[in-house]
Amino acid sequence: MLILKFTRIFERRLSMIIIEGKNKHLTKRYVANVIDYLIVFILIGVCVFLLGEPNSKGGYTLTGFPALIIPFIWLVYFPLCECLTGQTLAKKALNLYVVDSNGNSPMIGQAFIRRSMDFVELTCLGIPSLLAINHSKSSQRIGDMMAQTLVVCSETVCAFCGTTLELTIKEAVKKTFHCPNCQRLNDFNTNPVLL
Repeated sequence: MLILKFTRIFERRLSMIIIEGKNKHLTKRYVANVIDYLIVFILIGVCVFLLGEPNSKGGYTLTGFPALIIPFIWLVYFPLCECLTGQTLAKKALNLYVVDSNGNSPMIGQAFIRRSMDFVELTCLGIPSLLAINHSKSSQRIGDMMAQTLVVCSETVCAFCGTTLELTIKEAVKKTFHCPNCQRLNDFNTNPVLL
């Protein structure tokens, strides 16, 4: 609940900066990434505090073999979670999934390639990602294009009766679904409101 409330507040502020264009879930993806990186930075901070040695500046320093915990945390949290479940913690909270073109969780190599662009995109505050997601045909960020992955949202609203629905991953990837309430076919390709 707290994450969803934060998302709504953040969406209003972010939409002033970024015109969402064709991708309704752009803000959701951005918020998920911010939350995920906060989680990773907190985990890294805790590890540096627990495993590091006090330094002259009042902080802690992590050197040598224990310093490998930093890339290990990134590797486990992002590529491994996305490979095993298709989701990180924030993506799970926001009904987002990382999938290949068939709707399956990405292979470890795809997840690693997808996340290898994080370092480039983060240095620019995610702006290249936001632009790529908003203007690419399949709403892919640069890392998704390289890895041939997609991020889909399983939550949508029927264009005909307004019922909020939870789609299967396959339906979200296929971009079509039958509403169980009104029995009408919703098609993302012909009805851009659903994107």
